[in-house]
Amino acid sequence: MQAEILSYSGSRGLFAGISLEGSTLRPDNAGNERLYGKGRTAKDIVIDSAIRQPASAKLLLATLNKTSPRNESDK
Repeated sequence: MQAEILSYSGSRGLFAGISLEGSTLRPDNAGNERLYGKGRTAKDIVIDSAIRQPASAKLLLATLNKTSPRNESDK
């Protein structure tokens, strides 16, 4: 069996493709308030370490500290 295939394609104009993807990370202010008390911000808890971590968070924090990349540029 023999077959020949002839293909032709022509186009005019402008063709473009775009993909917009993303995600956001937002604090759970209500959860933080229930656990740490009113007026505590995510910055107080995470960045400034102004609040003592609860015992229930120790395993999670140890795992995150072990596996998270370090920012060496601030040294």
